[in-house]
Order: sequence, then C-alpha cells, then structure tokens
Amino acid sequence: MAHSSVALLDMPAGRAVDGFEATANTLGLMAERQGDTLRVSLRLGTVDVAGDGNGTRISIASETAAQLQSLRDLLALRLSQRGLHLAWQEGATGRPANMSLARVDGIERISPSYMRVTITGPDLGRFARGGMHFRLLFGPEGAGWPELDAGGLTQWPGGVEAWHRPVYTTRQIDRMEGDAARIVFDVFLHEGGRVTEWILTAGIGEEIALTGPVGSDPPSAGWIGIVADETAVPVAVRILSEVPASQRGRAVLFVPEADDIQEIAHPEGFDVDWVVRGAGVSPFTACRTLPIPRDDRFLFFAAERGEAVSVRETLSELGFSRKEFQAAAYWTR
Repeated sequence: MAHSSVALLDMPAGRAVDGFEATANTLGLMAERQGDTLRVSLRLGTVDVAGDGNGTRISIASETAAQLQSLRDLLALRLSQRGLHLAWQEGATGRPANMSLARVDGIERISPSYMRVTITGPDLGRFARGGMHFRLLFGPEGAGWPELDAGGLTQWPGGVEAWHRPVYTTRQIDRMEGDAARIVFDVFLHEGGRVTEWILTAGIGEEIALTGPVGSDPPSAGWIGIVADETAVPVAVRILSEVPASQRGRAVLFVPEADDIQEIAHPEGFDVDWVVRGAGVSPFTACRTLPIPRDDRFLFFAAERGEAVSVRETLSELGFSRKEFQAAAYWTR
C-alpha cells in the first residue's frame, strides 16, 4: 500500500496480539496470526502487530493518505478507550488528510421532506471512490476546523464529543479540473435536527468541512433487496444508480408524504415500491415479506436502530450468513 505509519505500544507483544486478535474476531475482521505477529485487514487498510524489544510495534498501511488518517485516528481512539496510548514515530501538521473544505453552491427543496445541497471543493475528487458516504462537520460555536497534533492525530477543538458529525450519501459527484469536484447530496428534514436547522439558514458560498469517504461500496449479488426508511432513501437511490443494468432485485422505500416519491433510475429487472408512512407497513415488516431467494443474494436494510437490531436477529435465524446482509441503524428512537 502507498501510505504507512508506525507506532509503539508499551505492552508485551504476546498480550497485544491476543487483544487485537480477540477484537478482530468480535468484529468479524480478517486476522492472520503467526506466533506473536498478527495482521488485521480492514476496509481502511491493514494493521500489523509485532514485538519490538519489550514492547509492541504497530504498523498501519492504506491505499490513500485519507484512509491512513482515518485508520490512525480510529486505532488511537479505540486504544485510548481502554487506557492505552500509541507513540507514533512520525507525524504531520496542518489539516487532516481525510478532511476537506468546500463551499455551498446550491440549496434546493426537491419535495416536502427533502432538500438537495450542491458543494464544490478543490480536493473533493477523492470522494468518487472508497465509499458512498461522507461526514459533515459541525463544531462548537466559534470553533476552528480540526488540525493535526505533533503525532499526526486529529485534534477537535472543544473535544470530539462536542462535534456533530452526521453521515450523508454522495448522490452525484462531477469531477472538475485536477482534484476539484462538485458533490450533490440530499438531506431528509426532521424537526430538531441540527442539519435541518443549518440547511434552512445556510447561504450560497458558505464554507463547510467534510471527512471521508466512509462506508461501503454498493452491494454485489445476483439478487439484491433494499429496504430503506425515509432517512435512508438517499443511499438506496445511490445503490440503484450504480448496480449493473442487468441487476435483479426489489426495493421498498419509505417516505413521509406521497409528494416525496421521486422519479429515480433503476435496472429494468429491479422492482421499486414506494410506501407512504401510515399505510400500516413498517420497514421491519416489509423486510419480513420480501420474496428473497435462497442463494446469490444480498439484503440491505437501513432504518431506526431497534428495527435494524430485529432484522439482524431475524435474518440470522433464517440462515443468512453475515456476508449476505447489512442491517444499518440510521437513527435512534
């Protein structure tokens, strides 16, 4: 991989390897162990754990600088939650590599419950690959944007807990000159939401920050099922726009009002049903009644946390392997 970084952990290698391996197994990550050395493979890159004198050497590698920054911050956070700290052997200064600044180019209300935002930035081109989503950054009043410390870790003014970092889906990205690009994304409006409050008062030319890309690429299988509540309609639309023209499957998309139903592109062999809230059907019941084949299948479900948990349990009981579905919690009741 093109980008790498090394840190030292003040812990015997055997104990560190045992801990990393147990965590990887719990999270369903690929872990290859040989004695007191271990390699864990994640979407962001690889983590190698090995002895270094009386301590442990942690080496991380990623394909891009942005992924490396995300992996470094993630690793440091998870270890700090256990009272452990890494001493990075090389650092950086300035802005985190996975953070970009952009300007608001357009805001449009496309239906009663959704608004569309267009932003441009000099280095947004990287969001064209590596995941369908990104995080918007909303910090404390008067706070500056995050910067790197001497160890190359992202420092959040006021502490990371003071920042709101919601995930949104890139609906469309248009490359411009060099690494510059224009990103279009949709926002579901809901009362009391911080992004809803922002978007109703945001002005053209306003500076915003985003990190990423994050998340997965569109699923791949002979048959794909999609069940998305109103918060997840944007990602469902993105998936339908990127699957092959020959793709088979079915999508059930929930919206608050009939006027929120959109004309969207999708493969001819993919059935799309829109459900208006109040029709007596929930995302969970819609998932239970989908005509799902026995093999070469993948089900994507995104809705409220309680429903997502129930779907995971139900699909596991029905014999779905963990590679055959994703049940994502997009909000908590």
